[in-house]
Amino acid sequence: MKIKKVLSLFAISAFLLTSCSSDDNSPIRPEQKDQSEVSKESPVVGEYSFNHAGNPIPFVFEKNVITMKMSGMAGSGQGDDVYNVITTYKNSEGVLKTVAKNKETSEYKAFFFRDIKDDKSEFMFNMDLTAKSEIEAIKSAYPAKDIIVEHNKGQFGWLKLTKGAIVEPIALPVNGKYVFSQSGHTYYYNFTNEVVNFNGAYDMTVLAHNKNTNKILLQGKDESVKNNYYVIQLKNIVDDKVAIARLTFSTATAKADAEKEFASQEEIKASFTTYTKDNGTTNSAFANLKGTYGSTVILDPVTKLPLAQYVFKLVDNAEAFLFKADMGQGFGDQASFKLKTVATDEKAGQIIYEVTGSTGYYSGRTGQFLTVYVKDIAKDGSKATFAIATKDGGNSVAGSKGDIVGKTIEEAKAIKAPESDKVWKLDMMKYAHLWISTTRE
Repeated sequence: MKIKKVLSLFAISAFLLTSCSSDDNSPIRPEQKDQSEVSKESPVVGEYSFNHAGNPIPFVFEKNVITMKMSGMAGSGQGDDVYNVITTYKNSEGVLKTVAKNKETSEYKAFFFRDIKDDKSEFMFNMDLTAKSEIEAIKSAYPAKDIIVEHNKGQFGWLKLTKGAIVEPIALPVNGKYVFSQSGHTYYYNFTNEVVNFNGAYDMTVLAHNKNTNKILLQGKDESVKNNYYVIQLKNIVDDKVAIARLTFSTATAKADAEKEFASQEEIKASFTTYTKDNGTTNSAFANLKGTYGSTVILDPVTKLPLAQYVFKLVDNAEAFLFKADMGQGFGDQASFKLKTVATDEKAGQIIYEVTGSTGYYSGRTGQFLTVYVKDIAKDGSKATFAIATKDGGNSVAGSKGDIVGKTIEEAKAIKAPESDKVWKLDMMKYAHLWISTTRE
């Protein structure tokens, strides 16, 4: 499996890649003794991902094997590239080079590692060097830290890999009901981040979204279409209008064919039709509220290190409100509410949570109900402004503050949102009944 295959897959994410133009990055360096053998194993072990806007890309590092896990890329439709580790070297600048051979072909690669954190949580990774022999890979030049690359030469440069599988919440650029009418006939799509419905006839489960091509990979959800796969592409999204094209795949190879189309950078070969938002729809920007939203971090005025932050966690089965701070033992969670959504009023921007667990300063509120208001939700859900409302306008919901949140759902619903001029001022102690601007992590 050649690196060209990997290039085509990386193009899914429309990388902004460039190819080396300096003498320091020539494929083979002059004979010199600036590297030494350090082991016969990979310098890191574990599952890592390269995070980018379109599609996180997974890599698996074992002691003796490095796998470019292309099968783990949503919509790639391709198998993995597996390399057996031969030897790892280090140069005078501490950059590591692991020479490896493709498990299925005679191709060799030199993988480069630098800036590996002490806990191995992240590092910079370069996989550009492909060689015809082991000695060629051993003698290959170490890529410059500021290498300039371009995609037409099959190079990707230094990629930041982070430990663990990255699962980005899907946030489609449109949500709600979009309608097209012609000659007395009306058709519509109803978009959410999880399911797209066509004309009320059937649902399609959203499997993946590529932010660069605005292609959506879907699978039939209803019994009548469960074996079908679909690719929808969106373009010309302006105000309340969007142009939509769709391909349906229903043969024995439907899944592979749909994934191939989803992975392609080419525009869908189908007619685009302009649909208009039905403003009567009950869907709203609430559908885009998924993930972990953090406030501005309060910094220590002397050390400039993180001191405190408020976090709203809107993740299925793991909703929470967190107070993070450094109380002398490092920056981390100091108090929290574990939450469960029990009611929403999207028109009012209100979410009612049952407190299912409370720790730290918030202890004692388990079983009570928290009233949260949300506004200024970005179209893609990347930003939002939250407020925890209190009965008396108090600025803390610590357990010691007494009767300031709802004891029942109805009581919580009756608590009003703070006025628009009530804004959080990076105060560790005053945060409730104030509007807190946040950004999704």
